[in-house]
Amino acid sequence: MTLSQLKKQLIVFFIIASTFVNAQTKYKSVLQSEADFNALKTNPITNKYGNVDALKVAFDIKDNKLYFINSKTFKYHFNFCKGYLEIPENIKQFNSANYKAQHPNKRFLLGNINHYLADDSYNLELSPIDEMQIEDIKIFYEAIQKATYFKTFNFFLNTSRLEKLKSVLQIPTQSASDLYGNQTYQAVSTHKSYGCLKFVSVDSLKHNNISKYDIIVIDQPILELPITAGVITTILQTPLSHISVLGKNRQIPIAAYTKAMQSDILKGFDNQYVSFEVAMDTFYIKPISKEQFERKTKKKKKDILFLEKNTTVKTLINADDLNSKLVNTVGGKAANFGVLYDLAKNNNFKVPESAFAIPFYYYEAHLKASGADRMVKDMIYNYRINQDKNVLTEQLKAIQKTIKKTPIDPDLITKVEAKIIEIGDFKRMRFRSSTNAEDIVGFSGAGLYDSKTGIVGDSIKTIEKAIKKVWSSLWYERAFLEREYFNIDQNSIAMGVLVHRSFPNEKANGVAITKNLYRKQYLGNVINVQLGEASVVQPEDGVTCDQIICYSGSSSKLYNDKRIVEIISHSNLNNGELVMSEAEIIHLSEQLEKIKKHYYYNVYKSKKKYLDFGLDIEFKLMDEDRKLYIKQVRYFND
Repeated sequence: MTLSQLKKQLIVFFIIASTFVNAQTKYKSVLQSEADFNALKTNPITNKYGNVDALKVAFDIKDNKLYFINSKTFKYHFNFCKGYLEIPENIKQFNSANYKAQHPNKRFLLGNINHYLADDSYNLELSPIDEMQIEDIKIFYEAIQKATYFKTFNFFLNTSRLEKLKSVLQIPTQSASDLYGNQTYQAVSTHKSYGCLKFVSVDSLKHNNISKYDIIVIDQPILELPITAGVITTILQTPLSHISVLGKNRQIPIAAYTKAMQSDILKGFDNQYVSFEVAMDTFYIKPISKEQFERKTKKKKKDILFLEKNTTVKTLINADDLNSKLVNTVGGKAANFGVLYDLAKNNNFKVPESAFAIPFYYYEAHLKASGADRMVKDMIYNYRINQDKNVLTEQLKAIQKTIKKTPIDPDLITKVEAKIIEIGDFKRMRFRSSTNAEDIVGFSGAGLYDSKTGIVGDSIKTIEKAIKKVWSSLWYERAFLEREYFNIDQNSIAMGVLVHRSFPNEKANGVAITKNLYRKQYLGNVINVQLGEASVVQPEDGVTCDQIICYSGSSSKLYNDKRIVEIISHSNLNNGELVMSEAEIIHLSEQLEKIKKHYYYNVYKSKKKYLDFGLDIEFKLMDEDRKLYIKQVRYFND
């Protein structure tokens, strides 16, 4: 039995034994021991950090009384104040009065006490919308400190507003980066699978020594996620890293556990069949027999997904003529760029200039001229019959080599260079992959294909080389296997190219998801941003980025009026300061909401609830005036 299983059984026993007592206990005025805390605690409403227990607390200013609320019974502070203290206000009046700095009807100081199990510390955390002033924060903190057994008790600086108050608060505080860095556990993708647990190295991943039925434990950065049954990594992940996005898209369990390599329990399961489940506060490993494994992983017949491709359009397509219906002609990235291009005309963001698309026709023509089309068909047939990954690797490399060594039709190069000169003053251009198996509902294709730079008139970074490298990336092994995993017909795919000016001088870059990933059915945009050109989606070992939730642009007046920037972690490349200013973050969030509304109502016409609908959006801040550019948008598959 694992520690997590033992913990689960003890929790069940405790709940059964204490149900009657808890039903009678509405609150406590004093917490004398951890048992008192545990009797009232519950899971936090938001899942920003792993291994956290939470308890609601309220200080009645009128009666000078402290309430440690039974958080199992009362989900929100309002429920307790209305149900037990019988306040007359409705929830709107309650929030309006008590989350303001000053209000004639303000009666309560409200917060959560979070117990971080990794270091056995306790923090007082306010709602991000709370404008509680300095003196009230001190009163609240000191009242709790006097009434509890806590040895380590800090005030959590969870917003940019509170970070600015640190020097004047004169109470122990903790920053978001401290909490993020102190985590030992993080749920990356909450699913369940069955497979063989293996401790592996990055070299094993590179040499195809991993099967789709392996659950891997690894302590090095993974830049490409192979097809596996699950992952336990010792490195904390941002929710927008390629690993996180691909894991959620594949619906496989992924957890970050910093002590995995020291865990004797995990080592005891090495090379054994197990079930692996990732939950928000822990993960579960259970040994299973080979027969159970074979029964659970028995291949179910899936329908083959045939993608539409139109190879009849023989002209380059200007950005103004791109739209969401052209996925089968220019690919998902270029089609979505057309939507952004139109939105930028009437909103306060820019898109990369001098943009146009090279449609599928030219890729298909090059494939036929080079003979790579026959190689592709042979390779697909061979893999279906033999499933030999070593042979597949060599065949894919041969296809890529053939595409790159065959000269492109000179007429295309002439057209591309003429188009670049015709529509702008930029000669350094970015050539970006845009396939019909990318940026679509059900398949993100994050990190599968390549983008390359080409410069008009340059003898080294030529336009021809850039185009051929992008085309050939369609047949990277990681891309082929990802499509195979989703049962996409490999004969139905094609590569278009989105072309626009390159960005050699970016001040910041980032990725945003237009939904709250930490609290279901709740407003908020999750923003990950990094200094300069440092990668957000494939960070180097030990590098963290700014992780932020911003609520501006939403339909909630309560949030919008307060211009809130909630912080989860800081970039460690920027001396503990936010990479973007508050004003820049709020402006970005407002633009994200406008893009989301357009896609929700006009492009996807989604049947999802609005708060559950998300887009994955890449952005940059450019030049000395830090202009906001929206570079890419795609459906967020989770």
